[in-house]
Amino acid sequence: MLFPFLIDHIDDKFSFEKSFILSSILTIFFGCLFLCTFFDKYSKLSIREMYLTTTIVWLVVCFFAALPFYFSPLNLSFTDAFFESMSGLTTMGASIFQNFEELSRGIILWISILQWIGGIGIIVIALGILPLLRIGGMQLFSMENSDKSKKNMPKTSQLILTMLYIYITYTVSCFLLLFLDQHNLFTSLIFALTTIPTGGFSPTVQSASELSAYSQWIIILFMFISGLPILIFYSFSKQKLINIKNDIQIKTYIFTIIIISFLLYLWLNTVYPTRSFFFILRQSVFTVVSVLTSTCLTIENIDQWGTFPILLLIFLMPVGSCSGSTSGGIKMFRINIIFLFSIQYLRHKIMPHAVFVSKYNDLPINSEITSSIFVFIAIFLITFLFSTLSLSCFSLDFMTSTTSVLSALSNSGLAFNQQLSLISNFSDFPSVAKWILAADMMLGRLEYISVFVVLLPLAWKSSFNTKKN
Repeated sequence: MLFPFLIDHIDDKFSFEKSFILSSILTIFFGCLFLCTFFDKYSKLSIREMYLTTTIVWLVVCFFAALPFYFSPLNLSFTDAFFESMSGLTTMGASIFQNFEELSRGIILWISILQWIGGIGIIVIALGILPLLRIGGMQLFSMENSDKSKKNMPKTSQLILTMLYIYITYTVSCFLLLFLDQHNLFTSLIFALTTIPTGGFSPTVQSASELSAYSQWIIILFMFISGLPILIFYSFSKQKLINIKNDIQIKTYIFTIIIISFLLYLWLNTVYPTRSFFFILRQSVFTVVSVLTSTCLTIENIDQWGTFPILLLIFLMPVGSCSGSTSGGIKMFRINIIFLFSIQYLRHKIMPHAVFVSKYNDLPINSEITSSIFVFIAIFLITFLFSTLSLSCFSLDFMTSTTSVLSALSNSGLAFNQQLSLISNFSDFPSVAKWILAADMMLGRLEYISVFVVLLPLAWKSSFNTKKN
């Protein structure tokens, strides 16, 4: 909160400045209280405690991150403040603010910092915690890092520092390249802080449409890079190009961008025949990469493109990019494994006595991995249906309810109303609907199972804890 406070202090925004001071005092007080309570107390966490800690830490951080919004002169309810902080930390990028001109530069920077912090937090959870909890097939990456790729990847003790170094490198590079074109320090910083975590927040309601073609291509590049596994940079620096070329999810990620961009290009070229080739190409690639990586920055009013591209983007939202990236969604590797398992199943029907072993990046796909992925997909669909029905109870139309929930679960921030017009903010949603969407954001970001497992009665039986320890 220090940097937003300093900016508001420079801009003489005393009322906003005061909100950061009060929020900092409360955060420091409770932080010190927590440290004093658990100082010099260390014990190995059980599986149950790891599940619970992951969920509670996220909620607590969102609570304190909401304080600057709540104490600001914007007259926000705590529901709106919490929604905004959850949207930032989950990198959904949705907002309840209608008029960005009312926001101080400190508040805009605070939203961007939340997304940037959320981005690195997501990667740490995805590569450091979820494989240990064996959630949604993520144990496959635990196997990679502990077995075959042990010589290619950093040790566990160095993993977080390596990811942080790469993450900062991406951010600084994006900022410098944007600044060379924009010559605006603050705008370049905001776009860098929100592009790398694929959050998609923009300091203006025009999103990225006011940027030059050069800056838009820079954002395309870094959205694409942010959709790749973050440790791919480590493999590249060690000249382990074979790891990159043979990664199935990277191939699928690139192939999907090419195919969908081509389809969108054909459509836009038909609808707008007078536009130049490079202009339509930039529109197509920018939009597809933005939606697939759950960044959802826009460079034009996409709701004017027609029904086909909007439905195409809606179907693309839950897909997501690569595991180990900052994007949301189901992730490419799960789609790869479902496809490989389906092929194996069909081959088995033709040759029932034959033994087929599906492999992902030369690693065998066992029943535990496939089961965990199908459970992940099932929970995703059940949550989607329940949340959509819940939102419809508040007189929200079908398209608004459906796309809002899908956007929250996928952490994309892109939603449409009944007229297929883009929903610019969520301020008019009922308070209960905002809490439902905030819960969906967290569920999608923490991969569902890590949250739902703590709700099971079995998780709180003493015998469970004893056996798993």
